[in-house]
Amino acid sequence: MGGDALPLDAAAALVASLGSRELPERLWDVLSARLPLCHLSAARFNQPHPEAVIASVDWLFARNINPAHDTGEVAQRYVERYWREDPLLSHIKPLQDPQLVLIRHNDIPAEDYAQDVFRNELVTEECNLLVRGEGGVYVLAVYRMAGQPSFSLEELSLLRRWVPLLLALLMQHARLTVSTRRSELPSLPRLFDKRVATDGVKLSPRERAICHYLLQGWSAPKAAHAMGVRESSSKTYVDRAFVKLGVRSKAELFDWCLRCA
Repeated sequence: MGGDALPLDAAAALVASLGSRELPERLWDVLSARLPLCHLSAARFNQPHPEAVIASVDWLFARNINPAHDTGEVAQRYVERYWREDPLLSHIKPLQDPQLVLIRHNDIPAEDYAQDVFRNELVTEECNLLVRGEGGVYVLAVYRMAGQPSFSLEELSLLRRWVPLLLALLMQHARLTVSTRRSELPSLPRLFDKRVATDGVKLSPRERAICHYLLQGWSAPKAAHAMGVRESSSKTYVDRAFVKLGVRSKAELFDWCLRCA
C-alpha cells in the first residue's frame, strides 16, 4: 500500500473530472493504486433528515476491475428489487457524522440479495464510506472479491482518513450530474404525501414515516424495527397519525390515499 497522503496531482485530476464520466475511472486509479479492489460504486440515499423515510436511492456510478464488465444489470436489480434489504440502511437512517461501515456478504441475512448482487459477482466484502449531505446520505463503496484479502486495519484506517475528501468530491459530483438509475417511492406514499399537503394535515416525521411503511404493506413491528424504535412507540405513532387523518384502520388509510388519486 502506498503513502497515506493523496498526491496533489491525483487530487487535482479528481477535481478536474467532477461532473464527467471520467471521475469513476480516475477515482478507480487513485484507490486501486493503494488497495486491491474488484469494484467501486457510489449512490445517494434520498432522506432529508434522519427521522424521515428513505424515499429512493440514486445510483451515481460504478467501476469494475474489468473495465469491459457491464455493471448496469446489477445496478438495475439493486435499485428495483434489493435496496430495501441492504444492511447498510440501519447505518444510513440515523446517520449524523461521517462513518465507515464494513459488511461481509456471508453475514447478510437476505439470501436472494446476497446471492444475486454479490456472490454471483464473486464479491466477498465491502467497505462503505458514508456522509450526510444535501438531500440524503452519500455512499462510496469499495469491494473485495474471492482471492483478495479481507480489508486490513491499516487499509480501513487509510479509508477513514480519506472520508472527508472523497465524500466532498462525491457530493459535488452528484450536484453536477444526474443519477444513472433511481428507485422510486411507491405510488401510495406519494399519494399520501400529496393528500397530507392538500388537506394541511400536520404530521410529525415519525407519524408520516409509519404511515409510509403501512402503505407499503409492512407490519407495525417490522416498521418499528426499520425505524429503530420500540413496537409500543410505533403503535403510538400509528394511533396519533390515524386520529389526525380521521381513519381507524389500515384499510381506511389506503382508501384515504386513493381518494386523492
